[in-house]
Amino acid sequence: SVSFGLYITGCFHEDGLADSADGIGGGWSKSQVLKIMTDSRVGTFGCAALSMFIFAKLQLLGTLGVSSWSLACDGRLCCTPSPGGGGAGPAIIVAQTLSRLSAPYLIRTRDYVAEVGPKSPFYIFMVEAKHLVTWPRVAFASAYSFGVTSMFYGPVFALTLIMAVLILAHIAGRKGDYLLGGVMGDFLGGTICLCDLFVLVVIMAKGTIVELYQYCVEALSLTEAPDGLVIPVQLIELWNNERTRPLIHFGLLVTVLSIWCSVVGPSDMYNREDSAETSGTEGSGDIAPGVEANGEPSPRQVAEGVLTSPDSTFQERHAAAQTYLDSLAKPVGSLGTLEEWAARLSALQR
Repeated sequence: SVSFGLYITGCFHEDGLADSADGIGGGWSKSQVLKIMTDSRVGTFGCAALSMFIFAKLQLLGTLGVSSWSLACDGRLCCTPSPGGGGAGPAIIVAQTLSRLSAPYLIRTRDYVAEVGPKSPFYIFMVEAKHLVTWPRVAFASAYSFGVTSMFYGPVFALTLIMAVLILAHIAGRKGDYLLGGVMGDFLGGTICLCDLFVLVVIMAKGTIVELYQYCVEALSLTEAPDGLVIPVQLIELWNNERTRPLIHFGLLVTVLSIWCSVVGPSDMYNREDSAETSGTEGSGDIAPGVEANGEPSPRQVAEGVLTSPDSTFQERHAAAQTYLDSLAKPVGSLGTLEEWAARLSALQR
């Protein structure tokens, strides 16, 4: 089923997942992230993310078990699940349906970033898609997803899955605003893949989720405590449970990290280019390009001066190129002989 799904979609969304992983993992600024994502080649981060996605999906579908389909006497398509749970058959249909719901929601609520590169002619129309994907169309997509999911898991769990997907899509949209200033085709494809896995995880944990919900309701409805101690007794009851305690830990961790990032955390690393441009135009307009803040030329400017000088010797050009390579943000000598060959080639070419 996974191979057939890759075939009929042409690995459309998986390509977006790989490109997004390459850009987010390898880019240090917005321009770098966009440049990497629009490159049609797949790097280390993309290969790792794509492999983990396929392995995780195979594991989840294998855990859900097999399902046998049959046509009932009244013409309805029935699914007989495996004895251990709902089976992978309905989960595949529901996951494929709900994961696509994230795309119209993100297109409507976020700005679309204009793409450049080999895939730009295909995606250029998406810049205006925000005005085409209206809220009624998003509502129709949600209603269709709700109907498909309700056929297999009932309306209550269907509503839970839809809300979970929209929440995940909203979080992904905020991340897209932070990284890219909006969303783009590859980012939408990567989000669809993540929502696909997320829906399968929620379906697999359906029984556990129901049990936790029932236990929390019972714990919060405890009234057998002295006046004024009802709420502390309820919280202690939740804390003592082995299943709810990790959830409380996770909630506290997310809360603390959110507070730290908003109050104590450093400035947005993806705005460093804008900050550099601002600092170069405000109060330091006399600093020439390639010159450090202390007035001295940068290592790159020094290397360019030596390499382009007609009077420099091969040894001087080689030393200048090697000094510039050592000044880059990496451990010195980490590339081994590649650095030596790069310095030699730079010295040979004026």
